[in-house]
Amino acid sequence: MPYVIAGLVLVGTIAALNVVLLVVILRRWQELEAVRRREVFADGGPQLGDQLPEFDVTALSGRTLSRDDFGAGELLLGVFSHDCPACTDSLPGFTEQAARARASGGRTVALVMGEEAVGSPLAAELGSIADEIVVHPEASGLFRALKVPAFPTFLRYLDGVVTAPAADREPVPAAS
Repeated sequence: MPYVIAGLVLVGTIAALNVVLLVVILRRWQELEAVRRREVFADGGPQLGDQLPEFDVTALSGRTLSRDDFGAGELLLGVFSHDCPACTDSLPGFTEQAARARASGGRTVALVMGEEAVGSPLAAELGSIADEIVVHPEASGLFRALKVPAFPTFLRYLDGVVTAPAADREPVPAAS
């Protein structure tokens, strides 16, 4: 009987150590995955010096927008997903950047992706921030042309050329 008890204690101790090691390994794996996502995010999508792609979209205001409309001056382009918590959390930063763009004579455009983007609370909030809002499915072509790797993404263009891609936050992978 004492051998059975000793065996059970040994098996229990080994099982507990296994659980502790598993938790440590999973946490480290999550950390490494977060680093990998940030690297992919920084390397993907529009880079400094890239041209604004050709596009022709209709904004919620009814205006037709094209690359020619943004060939001169500053453009802040925000790409969001209607159901992305990180996108909602990024609105104060986007508002700040939009104010700076307007102060320098620039314009702000927001793309809102997702099947329910038209009536989404995010699109409504962006209405008071962006000069123009383009929602899914109208925004899909420009979204694909930009090759945006994550939501939210803010891109600054000067005379149609990327001057500052944003990569200073935890990205949420964008589905194409």
